[in-house]
Amino acid sequence: MTLQQIRYILGVAEAGSLNKASEKLFISQPSLTSSLHDAEWELGFEIFNRTPRGVKVTERGESFIRDAEKLYASYENLIKKYSSKEKQSFSVSALYYAFARTAFVEIVKQFSKNSYDFAFREKKASGVIEDVALEKSDLGILYLSDSNREAITKNLNANNLEFHHLTECNAFVYLHEHHPLAKKESLSLAELEPYHFITFDTDDVKSFFSDEVINRFKLDKAITVADRATELNLIKTLNGYTFLSGIFGEESKDTGDDFVLIPLQNHDEKISHTFELGYITKKITRMDNISRSYIDAIRRILHIAGFTC
Repeated sequence: MTLQQIRYILGVAEAGSLNKASEKLFISQPSLTSSLHDAEWELGFEIFNRTPRGVKVTERGESFIRDAEKLYASYENLIKKYSSKEKQSFSVSALYYAFARTAFVEIVKQFSKNSYDFAFREKKASGVIEDVALEKSDLGILYLSDSNREAITKNLNANNLEFHHLTECNAFVYLHEHHPLAKKESLSLAELEPYHFITFDTDDVKSFFSDEVINRFKLDKAITVADRATELNLIKTLNGYTFLSGIFGEESKDTGDDFVLIPLQNHDEKISHTFELGYITKKITRMDNISRSYIDAIRRILHIAGFTC
């Protein structure tokens, strides 16, 4: 198996479909499909299950991809270290935060004349940690809550990463302005129970609410989507809802003025809906100028939105 084939496999896994991957990899779909078939034949098992909606990684394929990502990252670092034509790069992995995207756009505009390769990846928390650990990204943006702090901290330590505090946020319910509950001053999970919960990944729900609460209020029955546009459409057309940080200033720029944020009431006095927003880096690593500029851009956005950091 060639490194090119490994690159194609990783590209398909990240894109979730052969069509999208072929566009990003600049290869025809028939050629990409043929390369995948050859790799799977050589390995003796299927990496992907093909479905009408795209491709899904098999159980054994997930294990292979984890190892392949480490191998390919080592290869890229080797080339980067010894290439005489080394090109600068800057990559960020983040949860689905509009402020992180807004800050990234600012940095691209600021440093675009310096011949950088830029990448911005939106993933769940485990993916953010993995990208920074494998040096696919220079920085990761995520949060710590009462429910996920122990597990996230353990994962960070195991990968030689550290968490840097930015600010504290509260959980808000995100609704369309015509939702039946849109005029409420605050909302409880019980009031939301009749409506559809929309999310990017149920794992992030588990990191914020206890299993008991998830089961009780049917948050495990969420409609899971793959992109922001689909999420907003379902929230609007199905009277659905999701949870956000309450940094509404930058969200409104992203989505227009027809959505509202309403504070989420604590369902349990022992468990807080406040969470700590921050960024992760490799331990004992000095941040370069572009990384510092990106964090400064995030701090400016948070300050404008009224947060202390």
